[in-house]
Amino acid sequence: MSDAMDLSMIAGSALPATFTFLYQRLDDVLSRWRSNRTTEPLRTPEVPAELVGDLQLPLRIDSQRLADRLPVLEVLALATAPYVGAPERISAGDEVLMQTLGRVREALEDIHGQRFTFRGETRERSGPFSEQHYDTVAGEVTGMEAQEAIRGSVTSTIRAKEVKAGGKVVGMRAPVIDGRS
Repeated sequence: MSDAMDLSMIAGSALPATFTFLYQRLDDVLSRWRSNRTTEPLRTPEVPAELVGDLQLPLRIDSQRLADRLPVLEVLALATAPYVGAPERISAGDEVLMQTLGRVREALEDIHGQRFTFRGETRERSGPFSEQHYDTVAGEVTGMEAQEAIRGSVTSTIRAKEVKAGGKVVGMRAPVIDGRS
């Protein structure tokens, strides 16, 4: 999903807000896991002006993906904790911090199914994505479905080795799909 080098493209003045956004999301996800409330929507985050694109709010947690990444998330939380409340320590020149934040972002994007892109980066804008992999599809598989609309910078990727006769693969389904940027 993401790359730690992408974060080094963020202007120094935007980096503290980027750190705060990612750290708060990490803390929120871990708090939900500890209290066993991962099926509830997360509180609506304060989205910094440095975030480009549109997030689908409230953010949701894929409980299985969170469980798969939990040990790494705990380590990442410990590694970023010394920077909380110390914006003067946050620097694009701190390679370890940039790599750590890249890993935090990668994990959060996987858990939430959304990209988090910040001003200055050369990657797809923030927004929802769906990535699914199957050996065989015999029924119907849909990447994204909405009752009203799918808007913004959204991506649906479905990979299947085989689609059986009668099988159907649909990337997105909604009365309105608006890929505005």
